[in-house]
Amino acid sequence: MNRSEMLRKIQSIDNLPTLPHIALTVNRMLQDEESPMEQLVAVLEKDQSLVVKLLRLVNSSFFGFKSKVQSVRHAVTLLGFNTVQNAVITISVMDTLKLKHDLKGFEVDRFWQHAVHVAVLSKHLAAKTRAAPAEEVFTAGLLHDIGKVVLVNFFPEQLTAVLEKVQKEGVRFAVAEQGLEIASHSQVGSVLAQRWMLPEALVNTIKWHHSGIQRSAQSVPAAIVEISDTIVQIMAGAPGYALKLDGLADAIKAPLVAYFKSDPQWYQTVKGEMNRACDFFKQA
Repeated sequence: MNRSEMLRKIQSIDNLPTLPHIALTVNRMLQDEESPMEQLVAVLEKDQSLVVKLLRLVNSSFFGFKSKVQSVRHAVTLLGFNTVQNAVITISVMDTLKLKHDLKGFEVDRFWQHAVHVAVLSKHLAAKTRAAPAEEVFTAGLLHDIGKVVLVNFFPEQLTAVLEKVQKEGVRFAVAEQGLEIASHSQVGSVLAQRWMLPEALVNTIKWHHSGIQRSAQSVPAAIVEISDTIVQIMAGAPGYALKLDGLADAIKAPLVAYFKSDPQWYQTVKGEMNRACDFFKQA
């Protein structure tokens, strides 16, 4: 099955994973800048499971509030609409994306560990460079590979071929996809994100996170996620990865290089945050 056939099939699949109704409602509300806070709070409070997880996230080390946030209203007031939206998306996706079956060479725990590591590093670099909103980039980093879950569930034969090519030839996952001329996990993930009616910027980051540096003028978050993904892969010993900043917009490149030079141990600092984040999401 080639790239075009796969993309056509995805569009016709009725049982693709769906986000909870409340997440879709929140997305629609926050696209309307005039939606009142009271309405958002009322919608969120209807789902007590979501409320518990939202408050756990808000009170975690991600946000570092000195006093405990005890209500949805308090969370919305402190964080603002956009950050709450990203938190709801994060929680909903973690609950929604389940594997239908195991696939040799694809470990779901390692998949989510990588996603969380990229999310934390993306947020960290966005904050240090001030090139993009940190919480938005965190969500993009967490979801950048969601297309792989669709491949496991609906295209296991194609994914197996990719994994075998990666193993035998020592190339990056995205390079193996290109070599096999199949729909990439980036393309597949962006289709799923569109189905979920996620914000356009998030859809684009998922779609372009393997060409973000070249497209950095159009998508700064995609460039940050690509850089973070590359660094995490290198540190994990994955084959075929090299950090190249050529073509990166000066607005990101200059502060990024300055930050890397200022603290040679910067990765060890953020590594601790990555591990704490993984512990949090294992309990979520």
